[in-house]
Amino acid sequence: MLLAVPATAEDWPMWRCDAGRTAHASQEIKMDLKLKWSRELPRLEPAYRDNRLQFDAGYEPIAFGNRIFVSSSFDGSVTAFDSDSGAELWKFYTDGPVRFAPVGGGGRVIFGSDDGWIYCVRASQGDLVWKQKAVPLERKLIGNGQLISVWPIRGGPVLYEEKVYFAAGVWPLEGVFVYCLDAATGQVVWLNDSSSYIYGQHPHDTEAFGGLAPQGYLLVDGDDLVVPCSNAYPARFDIKTGKLKEFKLPTPGRFTGGWFAASRPEKETRRGEVVFDRSVNQKRHEDKMREEGISGIRGKISVKGKDLNFLDGYPGVEGQIYSMVVADGNLIITTEEGKIYCFGDSPEAAKIHGLTGNEEKLTTPDNISRLLRKIGKRKGYAVVFDDNATAAESIARQSSLQVIAVQPVEIDERIRDMSSAKLSYRVGEISQYVMPPYFADFVMLNSPTVQGTMSDSTGYSRLKAIYESVRPFGGVLVLPKSFEALISTENLPGAVVEATDPDYLFITRSGALKGSTDYLGDWSQSPDDLVKAPFGVLWFGDQVSHFKRAPQPRFVNGVMISLDKDWTDASTRKGKVDYRLLPPKFTDVYTGRPLEADEVPELRQSFSEFDAKTVQPSQYRPPQQVDDWKPDAPKAGLRVNPLTGEEEARTFPKMYGCDGGMDYGHLYTMRSGTAAFYDLRNDSGTVNVSGPRSGCTNSIIPANGVLNLPYFYEGCTCSYPLPMGLSLISMPETFEQWMSWGAAPADSLKGKIQRLGINFGAPGDRRTDDGTLWLDFPERGGPSPTISVVTDPAEPDYVYHHSLWMQVPNGTWPWVAGSAATNLKAITISGFKKGSYVLRLTFSRFNDSHIAKVPVEVTIQNQTESFPCDLKAMSALTKSFRGIEISSDLSLKFSAETCLSGIEILPDETK
Repeated sequence: MLLAVPATAEDWPMWRCDAGRTAHASQEIKMDLKLKWSRELPRLEPAYRDNRLQFDAGYEPIAFGNRIFVSSSFDGSVTAFDSDSGAELWKFYTDGPVRFAPVGGGGRVIFGSDDGWIYCVRASQGDLVWKQKAVPLERKLIGNGQLISVWPIRGGPVLYEEKVYFAAGVWPLEGVFVYCLDAATGQVVWLNDSSSYIYGQHPHDTEAFGGLAPQGYLLVDGDDLVVPCSNAYPARFDIKTGKLKEFKLPTPGRFTGGWFAASRPEKETRRGEVVFDRSVNQKRHEDKMREEGISGIRGKISVKGKDLNFLDGYPGVEGQIYSMVVADGNLIITTEEGKIYCFGDSPEAAKIHGLTGNEEKLTTPDNISRLLRKIGKRKGYAVVFDDNATAAESIARQSSLQVIAVQPVEIDERIRDMSSAKLSYRVGEISQYVMPPYFADFVMLNSPTVQGTMSDSTGYSRLKAIYESVRPFGGVLVLPKSFEALISTENLPGAVVEATDPDYLFITRSGALKGSTDYLGDWSQSPDDLVKAPFGVLWFGDQVSHFKRAPQPRFVNGVMISLDKDWTDASTRKGKVDYRLLPPKFTDVYTGRPLEADEVPELRQSFSEFDAKTVQPSQYRPPQQVDDWKPDAPKAGLRVNPLTGEEEARTFPKMYGCDGGMDYGHLYTMRSGTAAFYDLRNDSGTVNVSGPRSGCTNSIIPANGVLNLPYFYEGCTCSYPLPMGLSLISMPETFEQWMSWGAAPADSLKGKIQRLGINFGAPGDRRTDDGTLWLDFPERGGPSPTISVVTDPAEPDYVYHHSLWMQVPNGTWPWVAGSAATNLKAITISGFKKGSYVLRLTFSRFNDSHIAKVPVEVTIQNQTESFPCDLKAMSALTKSFRGIEISSDLSLKFSAETCLSGIEILPDETK
């Protein structure tokens, strides 16, 4: 029953055959094979246009036990086919695209999905054995044009010595999670969730926060687990413990990376050498092509020492070959066009399977046709809560909407087979299904059971949450007419209700989000009240790209209007002039969707004029930036120092970036190694958005209720891992997001500190809205004020887990609780202004913590306090003490080794 028994000579149990991804099989195969069968599958649309990230441009089959297993991003499935006949044996659906090949052995198949889960099914029947969720939250976003988890499984799984390894998450600022699971049970062996925030060197000799951005197939190289990191170089982890051994941020001199990485067989190379493919790691850097790796390695497999180059084609195969595997004497080939061929030693005539799927069309209700006429021929995203898929299928067939059908827990497989490029299915109850804000042009509740589940106060709160997912500027929520008595437009901002239809209630979300702004690209302020740190990702993708020195875009009525430069026309560039402009692009701010030619006609008319003839200047700068390439330090007014309460000039770390920064009123945005910002309202410090490269032109713009970071990467091959655009949305203050406050010498603070937070083991600093500046100790996340902190022992042990796992009561910050010094006996902090203070101590318990159900005694300034500390695993509590008199130093002693996460000291205003 072992899952990961060694592959036999007849198997191809994972991508490129083995855990090293060598594509070397020891079996023999005849060269005069005949076609046994072929099958047409839907052509796959890769997640990215950029070849460096096209890990899913075609089908990557695996084969064992006389079966072939194929994953699909088209309908979020894995399918088993009979190797002899090509007959479909079973199909297992997930709630998101499955973009990587499964792994298999011992009678079971394991695979990950963009829905944030990893699944194990039985190879014989396709029934579920176990599944494991990557993170405990249900948050979703629009990723590469699909509704997916914030933490999709984009680190393709690898199977090795009865364990399966994979990575979840794309964006370091959201957290990334590298897992080792027991392949038989799905139980966690180890989890590394501490590689999201790493402060270090970036291109142009800068420093900034970076982190893993895992996208690509994981592989095993000796004692190392190698994790490809999108467009950056791979990271290495200790395969036994999960400890990060090596990861280099996009440092100077590093050319473009890519998703492909493989080991060579040991007979050909030393351990520790991972090879890349030149055609994948290839990108034009303005006037030259940059590339790295071995030519054609992705297109080669080796069978009993004989190399097969499938990029050269194969007799009887139509189209460009995408993948080739050998198993059980068969040669299995897939093409970019979506065909799968099986060649073998067969005397029978080949079986030809056409494109399958449920051809049955559900009956279109008359009221759906009337509804579509009412709302008009819309494009964009639609969500239909529907018990039997009738409405969803009809809407997809009669409109240009991309429809997401959300149905109860059990979805008939016949209905699932109706998936298409415009229709996808998700499992979920309306009372629980979570959607991102602002993304849907059309939401419909069509379930007969809806009214019963939504009629009480809890249900109405759920209705408000659904309304939040509706796009401003004209998105429509359609409800059964019976909901009319429940609707209160006072609680639905911007809602316009129409009740003239006999069956449906139409609620249009009209106009802009209250408090949001437009931005017209004129270097004026854009004080958008909704754009406030911390931020999470709303959408990401590379559907619309711009040259790195393109003009600033405009943001009007939820649409980005942008002009790109014709940067591939090298004949025009000379000195300080650049390239000519291309026609404007129109993009949805809330999803990143390129708008088609018949959409937003008024905006197209207003912004149709542009200069296509004049060669443009190299740089576009705000009036206050005089030097194009070496801007002055940011000048952003005054602030109150959170440590001392004294007024001072607002200063913050600003590393290299010819974008010197722009004050938009509430946010100061800039390129500081990576895209970065400083929130002026809570003096956030410098927050890096790790992954994308922002423009030489300032391209980080608050407008229309979101922080816009369009794709300004073209013409650059620095190895920033995520060449794409995104929008960010404000998150609760409990959201984990780290920053660098900036240096201040200890002498400048001596005797002045009045408020302070010390966060043990944290990756960086953090400022809260109530005024506390939490400093990382020891200093890891860039420059911070120097505070005199003496601990016993001098070098405590530190632990960190992402705060998503922490369960904390009100009054405790989860991101403080997520890290700790685990064996503290005493602490002394110096530099305070004489006075009376409130002291707050946050204690945590982790799975490997020293503190559990034991009473705690702490001596504060020679006075002993006792209290129980009864904590469950991955939880925390905060204890407060008033009237603590401090003349200069604060002294704490613990009766036993203590797991302490944070110390907060603030003036006692009751004195």
